[in-house]
Amino acid sequence: MRRVINFRINKESTEDMIKAGRFNPCLEITFRDRSGKHKHKLSAGYGDDLIVYREGDEIFIFYNNEMLGYVGLEVIHGDEKLGEIFMEEDELKDVLGSENLVPFNVIKYLREHIT
Repeated sequence: MRRVINFRINKESTEDMIKAGRFNPCLEITFRDRSGKHKHKLSAGYGDDLIVYREGDEIFIFYNNEMLGYVGLEVIHGDEKLGEIFMEEDELKDVLGSENLVPFNVIKYLREHIT
């Protein structure tokens, strides 16, 4: 698994926000891989820290918010979103222990529970 640094995060367009029935624009990630350029809407919030990894053709977008105490992981393959998981940090600490909460370890654990 390798960390990806060549991506861009923006807010979705007003037209997309209205079409989806949202009152606030969501975040979108734009990246390029072997199959072309991709853009996906994210569940992450504006105050979340985002870290992106790649393994094979899958992109793992890990986000956490220390102030609100949650983490999330979205998995993307090309133009398809394979799934996502959201978890409270307290639940994660119970399972992994507080010393193992580095993003790489959390991603390895969460990816097994993607829905």
